[in-house]
Parts: sequence; structure tokens; C-alpha cells
Amino acid sequence: MIIISIYVVGVGPWDPELITVKAIKVLSKADVIFYGSLINEEIIRMYAPRAEKIYMGHVKGDDHREYVIEALKMARRGLNVVFLKNGDPVIFGRGIEICREAISNGIHCEVIPGVSSFTAAAARYLIELKGTIMLMAYPNIDFNTDADVRVIFMGSKIAKELIHRFSDNNKIIIVSRVTYPDEEAHDIDVSVKVDGLDVRAPSLIFVLRRDEHGSHST
Repeated sequence: MIIISIYVVGVGPWDPELITVKAIKVLSKADVIFYGSLINEEIIRMYAPRAEKIYMGHVKGDDHREYVIEALKMARRGLNVVFLKNGDPVIFGRGIEICREAISNGIHCEVIPGVSSFTAAAARYLIELKGTIMLMAYPNIDFNTDADVRVIFMGSKIAKELIHRFSDNNKIIIVSRVTYPDEEAHDIDVSVKVDGLDVRAPSLIFVLRRDEHGSHST
């Protein structure tokens, strides 16, 4: 029996040009592609037009694991199986979880890193990432840990609460739907009335610590 590796491929936040050469090579050989609601299907049409597509939607917990079990069965049949993940699969993307499941079942698995949504947003809006950087995702948000830059994923629904909790000594920038056609950013210092703020998912909330002079310390 020939068992093919399973690949977990990061394809960037949305823009199909933000994909690595290695990811394109893996996709060109894919027989089956599993993908979720945040994946731009244009990426599949461009780089894996002949692959079978299995849409997972926005799955969590046991539902996600059921797809992984299905993928393992396909790999054992000799099919090239690829999981597509938006951004980078190791950043709140379950890439490591998928590979651990595969390896525990005797199937090789490789993660292909991608451009993370938070680095894409930082590049676009010139947000300098240095010093101590903390990545958090709702609902696991630590309000007490200190960092020069805090980046909060999946916080769209509680954006106003986060602004109120963090705004006193920090600059806050919210980037919604980075690299999507309807991308937008809010600089809370400058032009946004918080009560009327509409933050569309997926979004990133950057909390930037100020120094004693009131400027962003990084």
C-alpha cells in the first residue's frame, strides 16, 4: 500500500498572489483539497483546478476532526491530500494539530508556512513589529500580560470592549478583511467614534504600547 503525505498549506489571508512557490508546487499535485470558509476559492481554481474540493465551512472541535479522519483514509488510498488554511497554519490554524493526528496514525504530514494575516496587515499599514509581541485569539485574551505589541485575532464581536480595555495607554489599529477587496482599517486615535464602530470579520486588533511621550514605543 502506498501512503502519500498529507500537506497543510498556508495560502495567505486572501490575495491569491500572497502564496509561496512551494505551496503552488504542492497544490499542483493535489488530488483532494479540504478548505474552510476563509479560503479564496480562486486559489484552488488557479493552482489546483483538477483536484476534488471538500468544503468544510467554519468547523470546530469534533467536526473538524471528522474531516481529518476522512483525509487520513484518503491518504491511505494513495491520494495526495491537502488542507488549505488561511494565513499561516501554525498561527491559530490547527496545522500542527492536523499533522500530529496524521503522524500518530503512521502518515507523514508536512506544514507549508504561509503569509500570516497579521504580518500582511502590518506591512500594508506600516505597523512596526518589534520588541515583545503577543498573539492572542478570542476568547483566550490575557488583559494583564504586558507587551509592546498585542495582536488579537477573532475579536470582531468584542472590538468595542477591547478598545475600552486597552485604549488608555495604547494606540489601537483595527484591520478588517486584510487583502480582501473590501478591506478597511480604523485608527482609533484619529477618526473613529467607538459607539458607531462596525468591525467586520475576519479582523485583527493591534494594540501598540505608547512610551512616556505618548508615541508608539516601537
